[in-house]
Amino acid sequence: MKKTLIALAVLGAAAGVAHAQSNVTIYGVVDTGFIKKSGHDVEMGENVNNRLGFRGVEDLGGGQKATFELEQRFKLNDGTNNGGKGYNKKKDRDFAGLANVGLKGDNWGSVKLGRVNELTTETIRKFDPFYQYGVGSMMYGSQRVRGIDNTIRYDSLNWSGFHFGATYSLGENTDKDSRGEIGKNLKEDGADNDGYAVMLGYDNGPLALVGNWSRLADSNKSSVWNLGAAYRFGDAKVELVYQQTKDKGWAMGEKSAWRSSNTYKDASDITEKQWLLGLEWKLGPGRLNASAQWMEVEASGGQHISDKDIYKYAIGYTYDLSKRTAIYGNVAYTDYDDEDVAAVYGDTDDGTYGVQVGITHKF
Repeated sequence: MKKTLIALAVLGAAAGVAHAQSNVTIYGVVDTGFIKKSGHDVEMGENVNNRLGFRGVEDLGGGQKATFELEQRFKLNDGTNNGGKGYNKKKDRDFAGLANVGLKGDNWGSVKLGRVNELTTETIRKFDPFYQYGVGSMMYGSQRVRGIDNTIRYDSLNWSGFHFGATYSLGENTDKDSRGEIGKNLKEDGADNDGYAVMLGYDNGPLALVGNWSRLADSNKSSVWNLGAAYRFGDAKVELVYQQTKDKGWAMGEKSAWRSSNTYKDASDITEKQWLLGLEWKLGPGRLNASAQWMEVEASGGQHISDKDIYKYAIGYTYDLSKRTAIYGNVAYTDYDDEDVAAVYGDTDDGTYGVQVGITHKF
């Protein structure tokens, strides 16, 4: 009898330990296809970012939970790591997407520490019909990134559609006794700073609104602010975005693309003023996406004071084969004032087209 009671007690304890373990969800996206852009050979690449992720939640009781997220980003066409932008772009990252741990409460919101999604990217992309993916994506410069390191992020509860968020990011080490070469260069150029961001959003019924202000770490105090609005009409949704970027030549510890270019290398800063008008329309077994964009680029300082215009038009269709699998086709055309400004944004011609077809599976 005693042995039986002891065995039952051990089993009960083991069951309690198993119950206390995190509830882990495995998820991911696999996507690839063919892309043809002006000045480039046909290449294979993604539309939606490929990823494999693990998301965990442990119930601590009293409405409180512990959370973690681990997410690897990769290129499906060759299996290599997709590490992101900036001096901390590392091809050998084990988790190039999310990598954080935090706490969540039913009565106060959530806090995450580690590598998190940038608030302005995560929120404003929802007002782009192409979700800032592929050849049809909304244009954005060096002051926008996918994920940010060494960050604490707070997300509020949702009050009838209203919600807000904030982040604080540590910059590179610039202490003279322990800094490396990157920190030394940042300090000497006055480009070292911590990063900050705030977001206020509303999404309830047919109306969605968002506003962001952000400053990347080690960006010479460059900044971005944007506003987004969307309204649903039955099967259609109309979107409007305004974004303004003040780029002072640095982005996450590296010189910006325009700073490294021959055209604008002597400029002190560039200001980008951008509008996007978008349409999403559920049509048949899929969705039609279309957008028109205009960006005004103003470079000032040094010998360069210029005002250039960029226009971009995109249309595409995503055909749902199932709830998880879709095929897509997107076409875009970008009209630059000249080849100099096109080079700053990674293109070779003042008139650049892009065509993309592929398949996406989500699990």
